[in-house]
Amino acid sequence: MSHKYMLIYRNPVSTERKQPSPTELQAMLAQWHQWKAANPAIIDMGDALLPSGKKVKNGVVTDGPSIESKELVTGYSVVQTTDYEAALAIAQKCPILFTPGASIEVRELAGF
Repeated sequence: MSHKYMLIYRNPVSTERKQPSPTELQAMLAQWHQWKAANPAIIDMGDALLPSGKKVKNGVVTDGPSIESKELVTGYSVVQTTDYEAALAIAQKCPILFTPGASIEVRELAGF
């Protein structure tokens, strides 16, 4: 039986301020496309998140994301595999890990 897992990408706040050059961006996108091509279990590449946003807490809307955090959620993907170990193996080869300080949180989806 297969399960779906969300790979949640986190980067240090400092990397959000640095924008890659067009050449760097092209090289990064090539790495992501290669990773996707090598892993058919990736059923949704997801997307990167822009650094701006809003936060709603107790009915109050403020600018977000939280600046108190040392890491920001910067994107996500969804994989469908037989178990956690297979999802972790895919995550360990993700190009986001080339960014110093980046991490991936792997969470199983409940499937409601």
